[in-house]
Amino acid sequence: MRFAPPPTTTPHLPGRRKVVLFAYMLSQGGTDRVTALLARGYADAGFDVELLVLCRGGTAQSLLSDMLGPAVSVRFISQQSTWRTFDLLRLMPALVRALRAAEPDVLISTANNTAWICTAARKFAQIEKAKLVLKTTNPVVGSRHRGPVRKLRLWGYGKAFSCASAIWTLSEAETTMLKAAYPQAARRVRTVINPYVTDAMLAPDGSSASATAPPLILGIGRLTRQKRFDLLIRAFARVQRTDARLIILGDGSDRKRLEQLVRSLGLTARVTLPGYVSDVAGWLKRANLFILPSRYEGLPAVALEAMAANCPVLSTDCFASARALLRMAPGCGIIEKADPLNLAQLIDSRLEGERPTTLRAIAQGHSVTGGIADHVKALCALWEGEGACRPDAR
Repeated sequence: MRFAPPPTTTPHLPGRRKVVLFAYMLSQGGTDRVTALLARGYADAGFDVELLVLCRGGTAQSLLSDMLGPAVSVRFISQQSTWRTFDLLRLMPALVRALRAAEPDVLISTANNTAWICTAARKFAQIEKAKLVLKTTNPVVGSRHRGPVRKLRLWGYGKAFSCASAIWTLSEAETTMLKAAYPQAARRVRTVINPYVTDAMLAPDGSSASATAPPLILGIGRLTRQKRFDLLIRAFARVQRTDARLIILGDGSDRKRLEQLVRSLGLTARVTLPGYVSDVAGWLKRANLFILPSRYEGLPAVALEAMAANCPVLSTDCFASARALLRMAPGCGIIEKADPLNLAQLIDSRLEGERPTTLRAIAQGHSVTGGIADHVKALCALWEGEGACRPDAR
């Protein structure tokens, strides 16, 4: 179902609690889709909601705008983007002015990459009475962060967390890690379920991978080095099932490099990169195996969407709850050694097994309905001890 695009501005209704969500762009990433779902969910719950977007022109802007509905006010601070770090700095004055005008009761940073600017802009706008919520969507530090960069990130997030009323994580594993790293902020850290899996994804429709069709292996995500699709393509070249096909859905800066790799390995007849697809549910229902070879992730929505389709998942140990989610799930597993030969052997092994039938029950724990309800509950907890949580109780 498509909703009418939201108006550019919506008058603020006096007396209603004002929730402002801040995002860099409305792009094809799962984080931005979650942001749109949450904005719509808070509006449906009766809050006065504004979505502040730093730069216009994201790849999924039209699609996500349709998801928001007329009750969500959307404001684009800049009509164009350059380089993200530069944008965050050059547009700080405009963001400060927008926050002063919005007068939020709550300001929500929707991703790691906006945590620092939200913290600073709230201070410069002199709206410290507004409660600050920081959502962590990736590990604040990882194996790629070393030396001074690692120390700077640990220090910087520590400063931001000290200003926050709440820090919302994607999993219990990440909550445990953050509480250990930042004990002074531990009481403000809580796990909040993200809305990932739609009712349509969870509804069985009879379509599934055919036992007689050539095996279909699926990769989904932005074509960037973080996603490491070059590893998947090199592994696929070694897969013994020569009738198998690999399809990678998504777009990004690595497209030309990956297409050249496909040609150099002689795989043009068996590997396809169709580009960005807004609805991947049908692909996942037809696939025999979904592979997530990323270097790092937060809690990847696409892995849960695959499980909703009863499509088995192979993933690197790239997110905090990867082992807890996949270790006991039928047909799923962790890629312990991220090299082409090992991954090819894992693919061949999984293609020999039967398609699972019980993964959908795991994915149901991250339904859109449940995720939005959990976020409304977490928002209400900010006013604990100040009376009942009512959208109109300012």
